[in-house]
This record gives sequence, structure tokens and C-alpha cells, in this order.
Amino acid sequence: MAVDGTAPVQAQVPFGATWPSLPTFRELAHGRRFIPVVRRLLADAETPLGVYRKLAGSRPGTFLLESAEHGGVWSRYSIIGAASRAVLTERDGRACWLGDVPVGIPTAGDPVTVLRDALAALATDPIAGLPPLTGGFVGYVGYDAVRRWERLPEQATDDLGLPELAMLLATDLAVLDHADGSAYLIANAVNFDNTDERVDQAHADAVRRLDAMTAALTRPAPATVAVIGPADGAAPTNGPGVQANRTREQYEAMVAAGQEAIRAGEVFQVVLSQRFAAPCPADALDVYRVLRTTNPSPYMYLVRLTDPAGRPIDVVGSSPEALVKVQSGKVITHPIAGSRPRGATPEEDEALAAELVADPKERAEHVMLVDLSRNDLQKVCEPGSVEVVDLMSVHRYSHIMHLESTVVGALRPDRSGYDVLAATFPAGTLSGAPKPR
Repeated sequence: MAVDGTAPVQAQVPFGATWPSLPTFRELAHGRRFIPVVRRLLADAETPLGVYRKLAGSRPGTFLLESAEHGGVWSRYSIIGAASRAVLTERDGRACWLGDVPVGIPTAGDPVTVLRDALAALATDPIAGLPPLTGGFVGYVGYDAVRRWERLPEQATDDLGLPELAMLLATDLAVLDHADGSAYLIANAVNFDNTDERVDQAHADAVRRLDAMTAALTRPAPATVAVIGPADGAAPTNGPGVQANRTREQYEAMVAAGQEAIRAGEVFQVVLSQRFAAPCPADALDVYRVLRTTNPSPYMYLVRLTDPAGRPIDVVGSSPEALVKVQSGKVITHPIAGSRPRGATPEEDEALAAELVADPKERAEHVMLVDLSRNDLQKVCEPGSVEVVDLMSVHRYSHIMHLESTVVGALRPDRSGYDVLAATFPAGTLSGAPKPR
């Protein structure tokens, strides 16, 4: 059943069709502020990068999400964000909206509280028969947002001036289903004024945007060949190069301080960080292309944003680990700790895996993070439901292997995905254990 007690909605979208029809859309508009209007095309000759170039170009407010599973096999879905109606971000410690703000959602205040309220106001039951992501908030929450949920001293220096968070309210998407060659074009009708007026107009506007995306996909893609770095493959010999934000001596002093804190029993595990920066004349999409080729991972992303002053922010990443996932009332997290490089031969690979599993330091570090995950999930899950269903399995990626575990729990009915984020943020692999001092 849906959260309002009604029967769940089932979408049937054959190739070439647009769903829902206007009468069905009118029915869905009662009680829903976010309704996907979907068109399914056959696009088995298209690639995620090609579709992104055709639909998004280099505009801010767009994104590309892909996944390669263990062994480099590409996952079923690739998700392209083509347009966003609004951005929730932060300026001077306060929430800041850019674009159209839905009625009834705070426009100022604590940014994570505004995010919580926006998620609650726009929450919509999933529609069976559609891809797993059809719209919503896509973006980042910076590490320093932890101060919104934990009592921590203000010791960090903000030398980059980046927003604490930035969330696109993604309304127009394309989802490629690699299982059958489908492209689901999605234009969400968002009820911004929270009234029952202009329902037919909202449906017509969504269909118009689908028509525009369909036309864009039929046009030739821009040139996709890019030369990254010197054409002869040699490393550059001029320019400022990579700059670290700490000297070697400063970092070694941090290591010594961490060791002393462990000996004193103040912490079990501490994570030290260092930032590296370098000038980058390449477009963010080309950086992403190199990353997805050299390091295919389960979670790969390109998100193009702007800060409140209009400066571009492009986020590019590739990770084996998700912080946490909430699906069908179940909370799932996969703590990762312990690593070895991949072997040059199958025999060497197996030997390195055996060495990893037997290493007492790696096992101790991993168990700490598993316990941390269990404690985090117990804050938001039903009592007695949190369990470790897989402990210290070796998972292999393109260049590295890790020890991974799976911790699951049943989400309490009075808790939401936002509460899960607050309970688990940041990942133990970034904070150490215990999390608060």
C-alpha cells in the first residue's frame, strides 16, 4: 500500500508511449506534488556520455550518475539529469534557494533543516514500472555539515568558500536501461504553489519538455574525442603542478598526535586528511571520462552546480562505497576498510586477497567500522533488527581490493531517509572511531 493507504500506482510505458495520460495525471495530482511524466524510447545505440552531451551540454543544474559493479561490469541504469528547476544551497551559514522555490518550504534558516522540510513536503511514493530514480534532490552535503548534527568546535578554516551543501531539484531526466536498450525520458510536473489549479497546464508543459528532449536526442552529438594532456603521452614539465595544503612535517606531526591519542585511549581509529589542488584547464566532463575509464566503480558521478554568487562548481567522483541506502523500509550500509592492490596474475591476486583477510591490523580496523555502522543504524532502526549479514568479504575493483561487510536494519516508521543521513553522517572511513570526541 502507499503511505496514504491507497493502492500503489503501476506505470505501463511501451516503446514510443507517454505516461500518464491526462485523465490519469489528474488523478495522480490529488495528494502528489511531484509527478513524473514519462516517455520510453528505444535507444540501444546511445551511450550515457552521448545522451548527457545532447541533453545537458555543459549547463549547470545537470548531472550524470553511472555504476560499474565488481569486475568492471556496467550496471543496469545510467541516469542523466537534463534540467533542474531549483537549487537548495548555503550562504553565510543560512539556507539559500536559487530558482523556483516550492510553496510551503522554508526559504531561510538552517540548511539541513530546510532540506529535511523540502524532502517531507515533496515526498512521493515510488511508481512501479519506472526506473529507481525519476527525480528529486541530487547534489552534495559537505563534511562540515556534521556540525549541524553533532556538537563540535568550530576549528576548521573555510579557505575555499564552498557552500556547505548544494542540492539540485532535478525535474528533467533521462534514464538508460541497459538491459533492454530503453531510454526513459522524464519530465516531472512539480506543484510549486501547492494548489489544485493549472493541473492540465502542468501536464501539457511536461509533455512539451519531453518533446524537446526527444528532438535533442535525434540530433547528432557534439564531437567526443578529447586529448587529455600532452599528445605524446609525456608528463607535463611546466606549470605549478599539484599543491598540498600541508607540508610533510605538518602531516607527520598529525600522525604522531594521532598515535598518542590512540595510546591514551581517546580514540580507536583516527582518519587524517590532506587536500591536493592543481590547475585544471580541462572540462569537468572530460575529467569524468578519464576517471570512469581508469577507475570504474559502483558509484560514479558528475554534478554541475553554481554557488549563490553564480560561480561554477563541478563535482566529479568515483567510489566503491555508498554512505547508506534506504530501500523498501530497509537501511543498508557497507562498511569498507582494509585494502590491497590487484595482482598482476590470478595467482598473485589470490595471494594478496589471502594476505588481506589474514592481516590483524586490517581486520581490527574493519571490525571497528562495522561496530560503528551498527551503532549508527540502531539510532533509526527497530530494536533488535540491526544485523551484520556479511562480514569481511573481499571485493575486487579495477585497481584495488577491499574488505567489505553488509549491515542492515528495519527503519522505524517514525524515521525518514533524512534521519538516516543524519544518524550515519559522515562515513566512519572519513571520521574514525568513535565519531564525536
